[in-house]
Amino acid sequence: MITNRNPEYFLTVAREGNISHAAQKLYISQPSLSQHIAKLEESLGAKLFDRSKTPLSLTPAGELYRNYLESSDFLYRKFEADLSGLHTQSALNVNIGFGSWRGSILLPDILPEFLGLHPQAQVFLHEYPVNELAPLVRAGDVDFAVMNTVPGSVYDDLVLETIVYERILLVMNRRDKAAQQFIWARDAGEPLPLKDLAGRRLITLSRSLSVGRLVENYLEKNRIPVSNRISATNNTTVLKLVAAGMGFCFLVETGLVDAKRYPNLIFFDMRSEDLMLPLSLCYRKGTYLSPAAQDMIRVIFSHSRQVVENNRRLLV
Repeated sequence: MITNRNPEYFLTVAREGNISHAAQKLYISQPSLSQHIAKLEESLGAKLFDRSKTPLSLTPAGELYRNYLESSDFLYRKFEADLSGLHTQSALNVNIGFGSWRGSILLPDILPEFLGLHPQAQVFLHEYPVNELAPLVRAGDVDFAVMNTVPGSVYDDLVLETIVYERILLVMNRRDKAAQQFIWARDAGEPLPLKDLAGRRLITLSRSLSVGRLVENYLEKNRIPVSNRISATNNTTVLKLVAAGMGFCFLVETGLVDAKRYPNLIFFDMRSEDLMLPLSLCYRKGTYLSPAAQDMIRVIFSHSRQVVENNRRLLV
């Protein structure tokens, strides 16, 4: 039987794609790490890394070995959790990654329901910009994250479960002349006059965020020139600027809960597949999720889907 006494050595090299970088992370010398990998490959009788590529990539045997180590780690952590008992405090700790804006909308409803199931649980909220959530998951700083993901993006080392598909809605100030044209067209069952948006100021999320990228692609695809724009990283700021008459914006429909505080805003469903975005649960492959974490996930799924269903009844 072949035993790898330092599986983190192989996994770190696989993650970093570079032996020197991995050695720095592990606080060992580069020659020692190279020797360890060479001896491991010799003992297994297979090459684990394709050294002809930069960064290093895993061979089919390397992929198989990584899956084995991750599965073994999963089973061992499950054993530890079961052994310590389901009601120990560590088993009741839940670390969640949320975008700060979405967390402020969903958590006031989600947490009371979850704590009703686990009154002794400790919940640790990690609120960051959406583009920083996947690195938190990869680093193991959170059990899972709730975030919008762009179809086609690469998350090879993570598991993504779609909670619900959200529409991205056009948001305008009712006093805007263009908004009046949109209201007339909507009520008359006519196509919405997208050309009326040309030349108006767009209040938008940064292109580094998934919603911002989809909106930019949608406008470019429909040939709507926008030369005047203000970029932000928080939806609350975007909504306040539109409410102040500074321009128009786009918003994922979960935000209707937050937007109700601005009665002068009006929302339009563009009925476009280009403005649909999955809200996803994101966690590492091979991760063992405690029963408390799984209960939190069930509450998040149920509540998020109910919010979207309610919104769709409002905008029919």
